[in-house]
Amino acid sequence: MIRIGGRGMEAIGFDLGETLIAYKNIPLSWECHYRKALIVIADQLRVASHKENLDVAEQILMRYNTRVHPREHEVTDVEIFEELVQRWGLSEDHASRALELFFSSFQQTCEVYADAFRVLKALRSKGIRVGILTDVPYGMNKLFVMRDIEPFRSFVDVIVTSVDAGFRKPRTEGFYQLANGLGTEPSRMMYVGNERKDVEGANRAGMKSVCIDRNGGKPGWGQALTVSNLDEILDYL
Repeated sequence: MIRIGGRGMEAIGFDLGETLIAYKNIPLSWECHYRKALIVIADQLRVASHKENLDVAEQILMRYNTRVHPREHEVTDVEIFEELVQRWGLSEDHASRALELFFSSFQQTCEVYADAFRVLKALRSKGIRVGILTDVPYGMNKLFVMRDIEPFRSFVDVIVTSVDAGFRKPRTEGFYQLANGLGTEPSRMMYVGNERKDVEGANRAGMKSVCIDRNGGKPGWGQALTVSNLDEILDYL
């Protein structure tokens, strides 16, 4: 078992983006890539990709961009893209195709950190339960999350998204849902993430918070432990 402060841990939760996987050459806020994705969507849906249509769509996406406009309550991708296609004069039936094209354009750049493979395999071999709690962009449904984690899906027991929880971090609903899914109490698990909301949410839920600081920023968010790579977690096994 993992021990921090002398108390055994039964399970570990992980954030996803910039913790287990990275979107290569894609910033946390996707706004600079909106237009390219929207042109593809407009072409596939046979909508004129003139400036007015693209501007309207960008405004809708920007409104739901949590890096620019943080929110606690989560929305779904269907809600967002139904609004978008309606503004383009299309029926709601086109929303599923639009959101598929949008998210697929970003998933093409998804890469798994090498240390994620090593640590997840080690945790599985030691019988420690593993879960993921992730805030998804633009209400992205779980189908796309499952695609992202496909290379290491067999090492993960539970996946909870902000859509599942109905709230985004640092609200505690998702953390409690993760612990419940892993069959343990929050105090008997650690949670690893790379942002303030990961640390604050884990702390509020009563989990042992671990900050993965890959860039050497040395953040002081009240985390119980800071690591520069995921391999260091194994030192606490």
